[in-house]
Amino acid sequence: MTTVSGTLKSPNYPKHYPNGQYCSWKIIVNSTQQIHIVFKSFSLQIERFTDELRVYDGEDETGGVLRVFYGGHPPPKEGIYSSSSRMFLIFKSDKTVSYTGFSASYFAGNKPDKFT
Repeated sequence: MTTVSGTLKSPNYPKHYPNGQYCSWKIIVNSTQQIHIVFKSFSLQIERFTDELRVYDGEDETGGVLRVFYGGHPPPKEGIYSSSSRMFLIFKSDKTVSYTGFSASYFAGNKPDKFT
């Protein structure tokens, strides 16, 4: 995704996502900006190491992990910021229970001082 803003959704959202999913998104914005992603809805399995969303600070898995979210550890309401112009996300679901998943919007911009 290379636009200044966009939307990400888990497969079948708002219906339950399928079991055994592996989905990834790469977001790249202007090199002078950062990425702010805010989750409008988030519902995954409660247990850790089942269904999860990993957010990386960079264009692939070699970037540092910003956060790992699952049902018992959802994203903060204010969202999260990348430290650069690139963010990579991976959603994985296991082979058992599924939920409605997530819907998120991202925006290119600069991190406000209160987040530094």
